[in-house]
Amino acid sequence: MNSKDRLIYVLFAISAIGLMPFAQWGVLAKYGSGFFFVFTMFYLFLFLAAVLSLPVLLVRVCFKRYRTRALPWLLLALFYLPCYVAGSYLERQVWVSGWEAFTERSLPLIQAIKAYERDHSAPPKRLDDLVPDYLPVVPDTGIRACPEFHYHSGDIARKQYEGNPWVLWFPTPVFGVGFDEMLYFPKQNYPKVGYGGGLERVGDWAYLHE
Repeated sequence: MNSKDRLIYVLFAISAIGLMPFAQWGVLAKYGSGFFFVFTMFYLFLFLAAVLSLPVLLVRVCFKRYRTRALPWLLLALFYLPCYVAGSYLERQVWVSGWEAFTERSLPLIQAIKAYERDHSAPPKRLDDLVPDYLPVVPDTGIRACPEFHYHSGDIARKQYEGNPWVLWFPTPVFGVGFDEMLYFPKQNYPKVGYGGGLERVGDWAYLHE
């Protein structure tokens, strides 16, 4: 591996620190797309490759015959690992910030449902029932990759969602096959585990990691 190749690989490793959080921002942006997950998963695959190659490279550098070729790859793998960890940390911060911003945007819809419930002694059967008396239009999530709120009330909500009279939810963008969801229970009685995965509180909402 010549010096030019080493520089390219080093720059590529460093790019994980910037592109991974950028990809997460792109997923949660108003004009974003789940396509941005490709960047994150690409760096993840490289991370797994680096981890799996370490034992082989460590053995090869012990032999003079292979040391010249193996040593640059070992150093690059060791350099990539902390870059990926740093990128993952920043990505997580963007994830938390993005979903916290969403919870703030969702407040008018939640307040409208609760106002309807106070006035009618029952929650609305559909979100459209909030228009025009409580909202001019039913808002979207503000996230293009998962724009539409879903809503259950009555027996379905009580039986399937911890006795809540109503629930807001929607599937969130994931890479490949997955069924993560964002959930809002008015009782705030989220279980730690349920609905096919673990639940993580984000403000008054809970993110379901399948």
